[in-house]
Amino acid sequence: MFIMGTNLKLWLKLLMKNRFNISLRYLPRIFLISVVITLFTPLTLYELLKFRKQAKNIEIKKDPIFIIGHWRTGTTHLQNLLLNDNQFGYLNLVEATFPHLMLGNYKLIRFLMKPLIPKTRPMDAMKMGPDTPQEHEFALTNLCLHSPLTSLFFLNKEEEYLKYASFQHAPETELSEWKQAFSNLLRKLTFKEKGKQLLLKNPLDIFRISLLLDIFPNSKFIHIYRNPYNVFYSMIKLYQTNTKLFWFQKPDFNLENFIFRIYSAMYQELYKELHKIPPTNIIEIKYEDLIDCPSQQLNRIYDHLSFGDYDLVKENMEQYILSLKEYEVDYYDISHENKQLIYSKWQEFIDKWNYEIAIE
Repeated sequence: MFIMGTNLKLWLKLLMKNRFNISLRYLPRIFLISVVITLFTPLTLYELLKFRKQAKNIEIKKDPIFIIGHWRTGTTHLQNLLLNDNQFGYLNLVEATFPHLMLGNYKLIRFLMKPLIPKTRPMDAMKMGPDTPQEHEFALTNLCLHSPLTSLFFLNKEEEYLKYASFQHAPETELSEWKQAFSNLLRKLTFKEKGKQLLLKNPLDIFRISLLLDIFPNSKFIHIYRNPYNVFYSMIKLYQTNTKLFWFQKPDFNLENFIFRIYSAMYQELYKELHKIPPTNIIEIKYEDLIDCPSQQLNRIYDHLSFGDYDLVKENMEQYILSLKEYEVDYYDISHENKQLIYSKWQEFIDKWNYEIAIE
Protein backbone atom coordinates (compact mmCIF):
# COMPACT_ATOMS: atom_id res chain seq x y z
CA MET A 1 0.00 0.00 0.00
CA PHE A 2 2.29 2.75 -1.30
CA ILE A 3 0.14 5.67 -0.07
CA MET A 4 1.46 5.08 3.47
CA GLY A 5 4.58 6.88 2.21
CA THR A 6 2.84 10.24 1.92
CA ASN A 7 2.87 12.84 4.70
CA LEU A 8 0.13 13.51 7.23
CA LYS A 9 -1.02 16.75 5.61
CA LEU A 10 -1.54 15.17 2.19
CA TRP A 11 -3.15 12.06 3.66
CA LEU A 12 -5.79 14.12 5.45
CA LYS A 13 -6.26 16.24 2.32
CA LEU A 14 -6.89 13.12 0.24
CA LEU A 15 -9.49 11.77 2.66
CA MET A 16 -11.28 15.10 3.08
CA LYS A 17 -11.33 15.84 -0.64
CA ASN A 18 -13.11 12.53 -1.14
CA ARG A 19 -15.40 13.22 1.84
CA PHE A 20 -14.25 10.04 3.59
CA ASN A 21 -16.29 8.06 1.08
CA ILE A 22 -14.81 4.72 2.10
CA SER A 23 -16.41 1.27 2.01
CA LEU A 24 -16.76 -0.26 5.48
CA ARG A 25 -14.66 -3.28 4.56
CA TYR A 26 -11.66 -1.00 3.91
CA LEU A 27 -11.79 0.95 7.19
CA PRO A 28 -9.08 -1.27 8.78
CA ARG A 29 -6.85 -0.41 5.82
CA ILE A 30 -7.44 3.32 6.41
CA PHE A 31 -6.67 2.90 10.10
CA LEU A 32 -3.39 1.06 9.42
CA ILE A 33 -2.22 3.64 6.88
CA SER A 34 -3.10 6.47 9.27
CA VAL A 35 -1.07 4.86 12.06
CA VAL A 36 2.00 4.36 9.83
CA ILE A 37 1.90 7.92 8.48
CA THR A 38 1.49 9.38 11.98
CA LEU A 39 4.39 7.32 13.37
CA PHE A 40 6.66 8.40 10.50
CA THR A 41 5.77 12.09 10.73
CA PRO A 42 8.73 12.99 13.02
CA LEU A 43 11.10 11.25 10.56
CA THR A 44 9.55 13.18 7.67
CA LEU A 45 10.08 16.49 9.48
CA TYR A 46 13.66 15.51 10.37
CA GLU A 47 14.55 14.75 6.75
CA LEU A 48 12.90 17.95 5.52
CA LEU A 49 14.90 20.09 7.93
CA LYS A 50 18.21 18.28 7.51
CA PHE A 51 18.36 17.76 3.75
CA ARG A 52 16.17 20.50 2.25
CA LYS A 53 19.09 22.84 1.53
CA GLN A 54 21.40 20.08 0.28
CA ALA A 55 18.81 18.63 -2.08
CA LYS A 56 17.84 22.07 -3.35
CA ASN A 57 21.43 22.82 -4.38
CA ILE A 58 22.06 19.53 -6.19
CA GLU A 59 22.80 20.01 -9.88
CA ILE A 60 21.54 17.41 -12.34
CA LYS A 61 24.41 17.46 -14.84
CA LYS A 62 22.98 14.91 -17.26
CA ASP A 63 19.29 15.00 -18.12
CA PRO A 64 17.48 11.72 -17.34
CA ILE A 65 16.74 8.82 -19.64
CA PHE A 66 13.04 7.90 -19.71
CA ILE A 67 11.80 4.44 -20.63
CA ILE A 68 8.25 4.87 -21.87
CA GLY A 69 5.61 2.37 -22.90
CA HIS A 70 2.16 1.23 -21.84
CA TRP A 71 1.92 -0.97 -18.77
CA ARG A 72 2.85 -4.60 -19.47
CA THR A 73 4.97 -3.80 -22.53
CA GLY A 74 8.36 -4.76 -21.05
CA THR A 75 9.45 -1.45 -19.54
CA THR A 76 10.55 -3.19 -16.32
CA HIS A 77 12.51 -5.87 -18.18
CA LEU A 78 14.26 -3.25 -20.29
CA GLN A 79 15.14 -1.12 -17.25
CA ASN A 80 16.48 -4.17 -15.39
CA LEU A 81 18.67 -4.99 -18.38
CA LEU A 82 20.11 -1.49 -18.74
CA LEU A 83 20.78 -1.19 -15.01
CA ASN A 84 23.45 -3.85 -15.38
CA ASP A 85 25.47 -0.85 -16.57
CA ASN A 86 26.49 0.96 -13.39
CA GLN A 87 26.76 4.34 -15.12
CA PHE A 88 23.00 4.70 -14.48
CA GLY A 89 21.13 5.52 -11.28
CA TYR A 90 17.51 4.63 -10.57
CA LEU A 91 14.59 4.88 -8.15
CA ASN A 92 13.95 1.73 -6.15
CA LEU A 93 10.86 0.36 -4.43
CA VAL A 94 11.67 1.78 -0.99
CA GLU A 95 12.43 5.25 -2.37
CA ALA A 96 9.28 5.31 -4.49
CA THR A 97 7.13 4.29 -1.53
CA PHE A 98 8.72 6.65 1.00
CA PRO A 99 10.11 9.59 -1.03
CA HIS A 100 9.96 11.83 2.07
CA LEU A 101 12.37 9.48 3.85
CA MET A 102 14.79 8.41 1.12
CA LEU A 103 17.86 10.22 2.48
CA GLY A 104 18.17 10.41 6.26
CA ASN A 105 15.99 7.43 7.13
CA TYR A 106 16.48 5.11 4.17
CA LYS A 107 18.22 2.26 6.01
CA LEU A 108 15.55 2.15 8.69
CA ILE A 109 12.68 2.15 6.19
CA ARG A 110 14.37 -0.50 4.05
CA PHE A 111 14.84 -2.69 7.13
CA LEU A 112 11.17 -2.33 8.06
CA MET A 113 9.87 -2.90 4.52
CA LYS A 114 12.01 -5.84 3.48
CA PRO A 115 10.08 -8.58 5.35
CA LEU A 116 6.77 -7.22 3.99
CA ILE A 117 7.70 -7.21 0.30
CA PRO A 118 6.68 -10.32 -1.69
CA LYS A 119 9.51 -12.27 -3.32
CA THR A 120 7.80 -11.94 -6.70
CA ARG A 121 5.32 -9.55 -8.29
CA PRO A 122 1.75 -10.92 -8.06
CA MET A 123 0.89 -10.22 -11.70
CA ASP A 124 3.89 -11.83 -13.43
CA ALA A 125 6.16 -13.60 -10.89
CA MET A 126 9.13 -11.34 -11.65
CA LYS A 127 11.59 -11.05 -8.76
CA MET A 128 10.79 -8.29 -6.32
CA GLY A 129 12.60 -6.72 -3.39
CA PRO A 130 13.39 -3.41 -1.69
CA ASP A 131 16.07 -2.57 -4.27
CA THR A 132 14.14 -3.42 -7.44
CA PRO A 133 13.39 -0.47 -9.75
CA GLN A 134 10.03 1.23 -9.39
CA GLU A 135 8.00 3.78 -11.34
CA HIS A 136 8.42 7.34 -10.11
CA GLU A 137 4.66 7.86 -10.42
CA PHE A 138 4.25 6.19 -7.02
CA ALA A 139 6.66 8.68 -5.46
CA LEU A 140 4.94 11.62 -7.15
CA THR A 141 1.56 10.48 -5.87
CA ASN A 142 2.94 10.50 -2.34
CA LEU A 143 4.62 13.88 -2.82
CA CYS A 144 1.70 15.87 -4.25
CA LEU A 145 -1.31 13.57 -4.97
CA HIS A 146 -1.51 14.97 -8.53
CA SER A 147 -1.50 11.63 -10.31
CA PRO A 148 -3.97 9.29 -12.02
CA LEU A 149 -2.76 6.62 -9.59
CA THR A 150 -4.78 8.39 -6.88
CA SER A 151 -7.85 6.89 -8.54
CA LEU A 152 -6.62 3.46 -7.43
CA PHE A 153 -7.85 4.42 -3.96
CA PHE A 154 -11.05 6.21 -4.93
CA LEU A 155 -12.00 4.28 -8.04
CA ASN A 156 -15.21 6.18 -8.67
CA LYS A 157 -13.25 9.43 -9.07
CA GLU A 158 -11.38 8.02 -12.06
CA GLU A 159 -12.27 10.86 -14.45
CA GLU A 160 -11.27 13.56 -11.96
CA TYR A 161 -7.80 12.12 -11.40
CA LEU A 162 -7.11 11.29 -15.06
CA LYS A 163 -6.56 15.01 -15.71
CA TYR A 164 -3.19 14.56 -14.02
CA ALA A 165 -1.97 12.34 -16.85
CA SER A 166 -1.16 15.27 -19.15
CA PHE A 167 -2.26 18.21 -16.90
CA GLN A 168 -3.91 19.80 -19.94
CA HIS A 169 -7.10 20.41 -17.94
CA ALA A 170 -5.54 20.80 -14.50
CA PRO A 171 -5.17 24.16 -12.73
CA GLU A 172 -1.84 25.92 -13.20
CA THR A 173 -1.22 25.79 -9.45
CA GLU A 174 -1.45 22.00 -9.46
CA LEU A 175 0.89 21.75 -12.44
CA SER A 176 3.42 23.95 -10.60
CA GLU A 177 3.15 21.73 -7.52
CA TRP A 178 3.74 18.64 -9.65
CA LYS A 179 6.78 20.18 -11.38
CA GLN A 180 8.27 21.16 -8.04
CA ALA A 181 7.66 17.70 -6.59
CA PHE A 182 9.20 16.04 -9.66
CA SER A 183 12.27 18.27 -9.68
CA ASN A 184 12.80 17.82 -5.93
CA LEU A 185 12.48 14.05 -6.25
CA LEU A 186 15.07 13.83 -9.01
CA ARG A 187 17.49 16.13 -7.18
CA LYS A 188 17.24 13.99 -4.04
CA LEU A 189 17.68 10.85 -6.12
CA THR A 190 20.68 12.32 -7.95
CA PHE A 191 22.22 13.18 -4.58
CA LYS A 192 21.61 9.64 -3.31
CA GLU A 193 22.94 8.08 -6.52
CA LYS A 194 26.13 10.20 -6.32
CA GLY A 195 25.47 12.16 -9.49
CA LYS A 196 24.79 9.24 -11.84
CA GLN A 197 22.58 9.83 -14.87
CA LEU A 198 19.09 8.66 -13.91
CA LEU A 199 17.40 5.86 -15.85
CA LEU A 200 13.68 6.09 -15.11
CA LYS A 201 10.54 4.33 -16.26
CA ASN A 202 6.94 5.34 -15.94
CA PRO A 203 4.10 4.54 -18.39
CA LEU A 204 2.30 7.80 -17.61
CA ASP A 205 5.27 9.78 -18.93
CA ILE A 206 3.87 9.06 -22.38
CA PHE A 207 1.32 11.79 -21.65
CA ARG A 208 4.01 14.23 -20.49
CA ILE A 209 6.57 14.47 -23.27
CA SER A 210 6.24 18.27 -23.46
CA LEU A 211 6.38 18.67 -19.67
CA LEU A 212 9.49 16.50 -19.39
CA LEU A 213 11.22 18.42 -22.18
CA ASP A 214 10.36 21.73 -20.50
CA ILE A 215 12.16 20.58 -17.35
CA PHE A 216 14.91 18.50 -18.98
CA PRO A 217 15.37 19.60 -22.63
CA ASN A 218 18.12 17.06 -23.35
CA SER A 219 16.28 14.04 -21.98
CA LYS A 220 16.59 10.78 -23.88
CA PHE A 221 13.67 8.41 -24.46
CA ILE A 222 13.36 4.69 -25.14
CA HIS A 223 9.89 3.67 -26.26
CA ILE A 224 9.12 -0.04 -26.06
CA TYR A 225 5.91 -1.51 -27.49
CA ARG A 226 4.48 -5.03 -27.41
CA ASN A 227 1.83 -7.15 -29.11
CA PRO A 228 -1.39 -5.28 -28.19
CA TYR A 229 -3.45 -8.49 -27.97
CA ASN A 230 -1.17 -9.80 -25.21
CA VAL A 231 -1.02 -6.39 -23.52
CA PHE A 232 -4.80 -6.33 -23.22
CA TYR A 233 -5.02 -9.65 -21.38
CA SER A 234 -1.96 -8.88 -19.30
CA MET A 235 -3.67 -5.66 -18.19
CA ILE A 236 -6.77 -7.63 -17.19
CA LYS A 237 -4.56 -9.86 -15.04
CA LEU A 238 -2.76 -6.84 -13.55
CA TYR A 239 -6.03 -5.26 -12.43
CA GLN A 240 -7.41 -8.49 -11.05
CA THR A 241 -4.30 -9.41 -9.04
CA ASN A 242 -2.77 -6.09 -8.07
CA THR A 243 -5.02 -3.06 -7.96
CA LYS A 244 -7.42 -4.43 -5.35
CA LEU A 245 -4.59 -4.00 -2.85
CA PHE A 246 -5.13 -0.23 -3.10
CA TRP A 247 -8.92 0.11 -3.05
CA PHE A 248 -10.82 2.21 -0.53
CA GLN A 249 -14.04 1.72 -2.47
CA LYS A 250 -15.74 -1.01 -4.43
CA PRO A 251 -15.11 -0.36 -8.16
CA ASP A 252 -17.99 0.73 -10.34
CA PHE A 253 -16.68 0.84 -13.89
CA ASN A 254 -16.22 -1.44 -16.88
CA LEU A 255 -12.61 -2.64 -16.81
CA GLU A 256 -12.35 -3.65 -20.45
CA ASN A 257 -13.67 -0.31 -21.70
CA PHE A 258 -11.29 1.49 -19.35
CA ILE A 259 -8.28 -0.40 -20.75
CA PHE A 260 -9.36 0.19 -24.35
CA ARG A 261 -9.79 3.91 -23.71
CA ILE A 262 -6.55 4.54 -21.77
CA TYR A 263 -4.43 2.61 -24.27
CA SER A 264 -5.78 4.58 -27.21
CA ALA A 265 -5.47 7.92 -25.42
CA MET A 266 -1.90 7.13 -24.39
CA TYR A 267 -0.60 6.25 -27.86
CA GLN A 268 -2.50 9.00 -29.63
CA GLU A 269 -0.82 11.47 -27.29
CA LEU A 270 2.59 9.87 -27.78
CA TYR A 271 2.57 10.04 -31.57
CA LYS A 272 1.22 13.58 -31.45
CA GLU A 273 4.14 14.70 -29.27
CA LEU A 274 6.97 12.48 -30.49
CA HIS A 275 8.21 15.00 -33.06
CA LYS A 276 9.24 17.35 -30.23
CA ILE A 277 12.04 14.99 -29.25
CA PRO A 278 15.23 15.37 -31.34
CA PRO A 279 15.66 12.18 -33.44
CA THR A 280 19.00 11.44 -31.79
CA ASN A 281 17.32 11.39 -28.36
CA ILE A 282 14.55 8.87 -29.07
CA ILE A 283 14.54 5.22 -30.10
CA GLU A 284 11.63 2.78 -30.45
CA ILE A 285 12.07 -0.96 -29.93
CA LYS A 286 9.76 -3.93 -30.16
CA TYR A 287 9.40 -6.10 -27.05
CA GLU A 288 9.45 -9.32 -29.07
CA ASP A 289 12.73 -8.24 -30.75
CA LEU A 290 14.24 -7.52 -27.34
CA ILE A 291 13.31 -11.03 -26.17
CA ASP A 292 14.52 -12.77 -29.35
CA CYS A 293 17.71 -10.76 -29.93
CA PRO A 294 18.55 -8.88 -26.72
CA SER A 295 22.18 -8.04 -27.50
CA GLN A 296 21.29 -6.73 -30.93
CA GLN A 297 18.57 -4.45 -29.54
CA LEU A 298 20.70 -3.24 -26.64
CA ASN A 299 23.53 -2.47 -29.04
CA ARG A 300 21.07 -0.41 -31.11
CA ILE A 301 20.09 1.55 -28.01
CA TYR A 302 23.69 2.22 -27.00
CA ASP A 303 24.66 3.35 -30.50
CA HIS A 304 21.63 5.53 -31.13
CA LEU A 305 21.52 7.25 -27.75
CA SER A 306 25.32 7.46 -27.34
CA PHE A 307 25.46 5.51 -24.07
CA GLY A 308 29.02 4.41 -24.75
CA ASP A 309 30.63 1.18 -25.90
CA TYR A 310 28.11 -1.63 -25.50
CA ASP A 311 30.86 -4.26 -25.58
CA LEU A 312 32.08 -3.00 -22.19
CA VAL A 313 28.81 -4.04 -20.53
CA LYS A 314 27.77 -6.87 -22.86
CA GLU A 315 28.97 -9.62 -20.50
CA ASN A 316 26.95 -8.17 -17.58
CA MET A 317 23.86 -7.98 -19.77
CA GLU A 318 24.24 -11.55 -21.01
CA GLN A 319 24.73 -12.91 -17.48
CA TYR A 320 21.52 -11.20 -16.41
CA ILE A 321 19.68 -12.66 -19.42
CA LEU A 322 20.97 -16.14 -18.51
CA SER A 323 19.62 -15.69 -14.98
CA LEU A 324 16.12 -15.39 -16.49
CA LYS A 325 16.21 -18.61 -18.52
CA GLU A 326 13.76 -20.34 -16.17
CA TYR A 327 11.31 -17.44 -16.27
CA GLU A 328 8.17 -18.10 -18.30
CA VAL A 329 6.21 -15.29 -19.92
CA ASP A 330 2.44 -15.67 -19.63
CA TYR A 331 0.76 -17.16 -22.68
CA TYR A 332 -2.76 -16.07 -23.62
CA ASP A 333 -4.91 -18.31 -25.81
CA ILE A 334 -6.98 -15.57 -27.44
CA SER A 335 -9.96 -16.50 -29.57
CA HIS A 336 -10.30 -15.00 -33.01
CA GLU A 337 -13.49 -13.28 -31.89
CA ASN A 338 -11.66 -11.52 -29.05
CA LYS A 339 -8.82 -10.60 -31.37
CA GLN A 340 -11.37 -8.99 -33.67
CA LEU A 341 -12.71 -6.93 -30.77
CA ILE A 342 -9.23 -5.75 -29.74
CA TYR A 343 -8.33 -5.02 -33.35
CA SER A 344 -11.47 -2.93 -33.79
CA LYS A 345 -10.40 -0.77 -30.83
CA TRP A 346 -6.65 -0.53 -31.48
CA GLN A 347 -6.39 -1.01 -35.25
CA GLU A 348 -4.37 2.20 -35.69
CA PHE A 349 -1.51 0.92 -33.54
CA ILE A 350 -1.69 -2.75 -34.47
CA ASP A 351 -1.31 -1.76 -38.12
CA LYS A 352 1.41 0.78 -37.34
CA TRP A 353 3.56 -1.79 -35.56
CA ASN A 354 2.79 -4.62 -38.04
CA TYR A 355 1.10 -7.03 -35.66
CA GLU A 356 -1.51 -9.57 -36.70
CA ILE A 357 -4.57 -8.15 -38.43
CA ALA A 358 -7.73 -9.75 -37.02
CA ILE A 359 -10.47 -9.48 -39.61
CA GLU A 360 -13.52 -11.53 -40.42
